[in-house]
Amino acid sequence: MEIQKIKKLFLYIFLLSFFTVLGTNYLKERGLYYTIQQKTVEDPEFRRDFFSDSMRENRQLLSEECKTFLENVEKDVNYHPIPESVVDKSLKISYVDGWMAERTFKGKRGHEGTDIMADVDKRGVYPVLSMTDGVVTNLGWLEKGGYRIGITSNSGNYYYYAHLDSYSDIREGQKIKAGEFLGYMGDSGYGPEGTKGQFAVHLHVGIYTMKDGREISVNPYYVLRFLEDKKLKYEFSQ
Repeated sequence: MEIQKIKKLFLYIFLLSFFTVLGTNYLKERGLYYTIQQKTVEDPEFRRDFFSDSMRENRQLLSEECKTFLENVEKDVNYHPIPESVVDKSLKISYVDGWMAERTFKGKRGHEGTDIMADVDKRGVYPVLSMTDGVVTNLGWLEKGGYRIGITSNSGNYYYYAHLDSYSDIREGQKIKAGEFLGYMGDSGYGPEGTKGQFAVHLHVGIYTMKDGREISVNPYYVLRFLEDKKLKYEFSQ
């Protein structure tokens, strides 16, 4: 009889421990869920990991605000901003996740975008295309961005293309289709209008949403990786 009691006692202890662990894990998961649910588009982790595979696969965990923004960008983007050359295979590009890397021109700051680098370091060679449909809402010179174009998509998100060498025949207020030619990649910026050659030829891409009248930037890196299989083919060469 004593042996049976001991066996039952061990069984009760085991079951109690098992369900305690289950309960603790459940509470942790619920706590994580509610923590994620409280995040907004301003959250640093959301901005850093924006559009990653993990985020898109687990979108049901996001707050309604974050999920809506994510899905709007999914609907917005159609093409990679740099097409593939069908006549000169040396005209390749490369880019890394440089989100919030330090920049020092006119003071230290974090880099709010992705730089698409030209393997062939020549301005005016690589065409730049719009990733989205939308309207040209900004066009012209910025000291840091050089010749830049800002396109507001139909969902209200803002797509920023900077350091261009030149523009196509476009104007502010013009409607743009995804894949439309915007201009050529360059090295403009970091000085008064017309300054070129302060850095290697590249395209700076930025993605922004608006909240309470403020622009909130997110990491474009994973969006660009998503669009790698959506490159248009163009005839361009050195």
